[in-house]
Amino acid sequence: MKDRIRKYMEHKNISAGELASVLEVQRSNISHILNGRNMPGAAFIEKLLINFPDLDARWLITGEGEMFSEETKPELKDIEKVTETKSAAGLIETTKKEVSTDKKITKVVLLFSDGTFIDYKQE
Repeated sequence: MKDRIRKYMEHKNISAGELASVLEVQRSNISHILNGRNMPGAAFIEKLLINFPDLDARWLITGEGEMFSEETKPELKDIEKVTETKSAAGLIETTKKEVSTDKKITKVVLLFSDGTFIDYKQE
């Protein structure tokens, strides 16, 4: 499974630190999984699948099928200019307008091409 997680991260251009931030786990947890020291637990797999809805669970767990699921949730679009001064609540409200879903958005993470990221949580 570690190789599939690594392959997905490479495809999405996500570093281990970014993944740890998105999943709200320690960076060392990601490192231990990717190095084969630890197997990912059910809670980790659940967080991964919830935060990356395009990732196919069957492929992740068994290696069968395709990396991406047939039914994917809409992605964040048209949020090109976000400054760090914008409040989390404001960003989440903006995001709600861009994404059609009936679920409550509690966190938004922006991943930039230079490997940096900003995460916003509603308080």
